[in-house]
Amino acid sequence: MEKLGKLIASKLIEVKAIKLQPQNPFTWASGWKAPIYCDNRKTLSYPGIRSLIKLELARVISETFGEVEAIAGVATGAIAQGALVADLLGVPFAYVRSSPKDHGLENLVEGELKPNAKVVIIEDLISTGGS
Repeated sequence: MEKLGKLIASKLIEVKAIKLQPQNPFTWASGWKAPIYCDNRKTLSYPGIRSLIKLELARVISETFGEVEAIAGVATGAIAQGALVADLLGVPFAYVRSSPKDHGLENLVEGELKPNAKVVIIEDLISTGGS
């Protein structure tokens, strides 16, 4: 797993997805100030990296959780990778908003999930775990 982490980190650096600003820290969605920002969405523009991440997420999910019944992505950063992983695993996909829409059906969850389904939630970046 350490080797995989180093490989993915090198790919993120290669495509300039990692930004460092020690003098002017980034403000994350959690409100935290940090000298580093990782734009994981940037990997979607690179088919090789996109596939690597999709395959490894699917592998880790299968090894850790066995058979899952659905994948959910957290809006908006994990929608694309979540959908790719769900497609690879052949299971339904849904995504979760940070708050319900204020129009239309006012959904918090978009897509169909069966009650009590075994769902793995994918997030693009975690700081506090609040989302």
